[in-house]
Amino acid sequence: STCALVLGGCAAPYDGDGESRASMRLAPAAQQLPSATPVVVDTDLGADDLVAMALLLRHPSVHVEAITVAATGLVGCPEAADVVADLAAALAVASPVVACGRAAPGPSGRVMPAEWRRAAAESSGLPEASAEMRHFLPVTLSATPAAELLAQTARRSNGLNVVALGPLTNLADLATSDRTAYAQVRAVHVMGGVVAAPGDDGVGEWNAAADPDAFGTVLSAARAGGPRVTIVPLDAVPGGTPQALTGPVVGAITARAGLPAWWDVATAAAVVAPAAAVTTTGTYRLGAAQPGRLTRTGDGPVRVVQHLDPITLDQVYDAVFAAA
Repeated sequence: STCALVLGGCAAPYDGDGESRASMRLAPAAQQLPSATPVVVDTDLGADDLVAMALLLRHPSVHVEAITVAATGLVGCPEAADVVADLAAALAVASPVVACGRAAPGPSGRVMPAEWRRAAAESSGLPEASAEMRHFLPVTLSATPAAELLAQTARRSNGLNVVALGPLTNLADLATSDRTAYAQVRAVHVMGGVVAAPGDDGVGEWNAAADPDAFGTVLSAARAGGPRVTIVPLDAVPGGTPQALTGPVVGAITARAGLPAWWDVATAAAVVAPAAAVTTTGTYRLGAAQPGRLTRTGDGPVRVVQHLDPITLDQVYDAVFAAA
C-alpha cells in the first residue's frame, strides 16, 4: 500500500553488539519446493512492495514467474527496471522478467502525490546495483504490455496466483482483454482499500483510489465467477515495523521509508501463511464519498481480511529474513 512516507533521518537498528543489523547478510534462502506456487507480483514498487517482493522471492513455497508494474501507482517505466535491479542485486537473486502496464488510470483515477512517486523511483534505501551485478543478475524489461504478460503466464502456469500490491490497472486490463486467460488465474491477493479506519487527505486508501475503475472491474469479475479474490485492507494489518524487517537488506528499505505499518509485506506473508488471516466474505464496492473505502453490499465470493495475526506474520518474517 501507499501511505505518507517519512523520508530520511531514520538510523538503522542495532543489535546487542552494536553492529548495524541492516549491514549483516541474509542467510541463504531455503531451497524452493517442487510444489511451489507460481506467482506474478503486480506492483507499483513502493518501499512496502519491495519488502513484500523480497519475501516472495526468498520463500520456498513460491516461484515468482514475473513482475508486472502498475504504472498508475508510484513507479513506471523505465525507472522500474532500475528499482528491481537494485533489489535483485541486494538479495543476490535472479530477477523475473518485468513488464509495464499503462500509466493512465480510468476516468475516476487520481495521480499519487508527486513526492511519493519521486521517492519510490529514486530513494529505495538500497545501494545502487553495480555494473558487475547487473551483468550477472540482469533485469529484462519486456516490451510486452503487463496485461499480455499476465495472460501468457496464466496460460502456461497451473494454478497461478497474482499478488497485487498497487493499483489494479493491469489485472483489470487482463480481465477485459482476455477473459479466457483471466479465468485461468487461480487466485488474486490484493492489498488495497480500507473498511473502517480513517482515511488520509480525503482518500481512504491509495492503491484503490489511484484507479477505482480497475478495482471495480476486478470485483465485478469475482462476482461473475472469475478468480478468487482476497483483499487485505489497511484495517487488517498490525502497526509498526516487525523486528525481522529491520535486519539485513530489507532494513535499509524500512529505515528509509519509516512507514507506520507494512501492509504489502503482511499481504505477501498471508499468501504463504493463510492461517494468519481471519476473513469475511461478501459482495463489495468502492464508495464514492471517500475514494478507496470498501463497503459490503451483500453476500458474495470476495474475501476481505478482518485481522492478521501478528505472531504468525512474525514467524514468516523471521524465517525468510534471518541473518547469516
